[in-house]
Amino acid sequence: MLDLKIPKKNQVGVIAEYISEDLSVFIIAENNTIDKPANGGLRLLEYETDIECIQDGFRLANLMKIKHDLYSTGFSGGKIVARSASIPDIKQKLITITSELLENLGGRMITGCDLNTGINDMEELCKLTPHVLAAINSDVDASTSTAKGVIGAFEAFQKSYPFDLNNGVLVHGCGSVGKMVAIDLVKKGIKTFVVDKDTNKTNIPGTISLGNDKKWYKANFDVLFPCSISGLIDTQIAQFLLNKKAIIPAANAPFSNNVIFKKLIDSKVVIIPDPLVNAGAVIADSIERYAPNAWNQVSSGKVYEFVTDTVRKKCFTFLSLTQSGLSSEEVLQLIKDEQGAIIGEIF
Repeated sequence: MLDLKIPKKNQVGVIAEYISEDLSVFIIAENNTIDKPANGGLRLLEYETDIECIQDGFRLANLMKIKHDLYSTGFSGGKIVARSASIPDIKQKLITITSELLENLGGRMITGCDLNTGINDMEELCKLTPHVLAAINSDVDASTSTAKGVIGAFEAFQKSYPFDLNNGVLVHGCGSVGKMVAIDLVKKGIKTFVVDKDTNKTNIPGTISLGNDKKWYKANFDVLFPCSISGLIDTQIAQFLLNKKAIIPAANAPFSNNVIFKKLIDSKVVIIPDPLVNAGAVIADSIERYAPNAWNQVSSGKVYEFVTDTVRKKCFTFLSLTQSGLSSEEVLQLIKDEQGAIIGEIF
C-alpha cells in the first residue's frame, strides 16, 4: 500500500494531484524548496488504475533523482504522470490542469516533454505557466540532446571495451530519440539495425530496417540501444541477449525486473545504467536555467557537444570503476555529484 501523505523534506512523494472521471494527474517529486526544484517530464498513458499511475510515477521520480544527483543538475527528482483513456481528446484539459498544479506549487516543480507529450504541448503549457523547461523558442531540441548523450555513452563503451562490432548494433524504437541515435551511429560507420512498431519510422538512410519484427532480439548484433519503452527486456527476451556485448539504454528502466539485469551482468554483458545514458535533456535543462545568458548566445551544436562530452566522461568513469571490480550500485553511489558545481553553470 502506497503512503500518499505529504512527504518529508527531500523524500519522494505525491506533492500535487488532480483526479476526475476522464483524467488523473499526479505530481510526484522530492519535497524540496524552490532553491532546488524538482524536474521531470509530463507522461500521459492509459494506465489501468490511479494506483498503477502513481506507482510508475514513484519509480520514474526516483530514477530522475538518481540522474540529477549523478550530473549535479541543480534539480531534484520528479515526474508528472497522467492517466486517461482518451489520450488525443484530453490534451487541452491536461495542459490546463497541469498548469494550475504547477502554479500552485510556485516553482517547486518544473516539467518538460515525455511519452505522449511533445514540444507543441510544452509551448501551450508555457503560455499558462513559466515552470517549463523544454528548450522552447530555442534551436536546441530536447530529444536530440538525449540522443547526443546516448552517443557519448557509446563512445565511452568503445574506449573502455575495444570490441569488434562487426555484427553491428540494434536501435529499438525510432522515435525522436532513437532516430537521432541511429543517424549518428551510421555517421560513425557502425552497421545499424533499426526496429519500430511504426515501420515508416525505420526508413532511416544508411540503416538496416527490421520493420516491426516482433522477434528482433533473435537478430545477430553486438550492442542493443533500447530507445522505446520501459520494461522492454523481459525474461523471454533476456535469454537471447546473454551473448551480446553491451546494452546502452536511452529508455528509462529498460528491464522488467532487477533479476534480469543481474543475470545479464553475470553473463558479462556490459550495461550502462539508464540514468547515466539518457541525461542529455536534463543537462540541457540545467544550462537553460542556470546559465541563461550562455544558453541564449551559443549554438545548439555547442550544447550538444557539451552534452556528449559530459555523458562520455561520466560513463567512462563508471565503466572504469566497474572494470576494477565494483558493482554498478556501488559505482553509482560513488560517482554521485550532489555537492558539486551545477553542471549548467560549468557550461
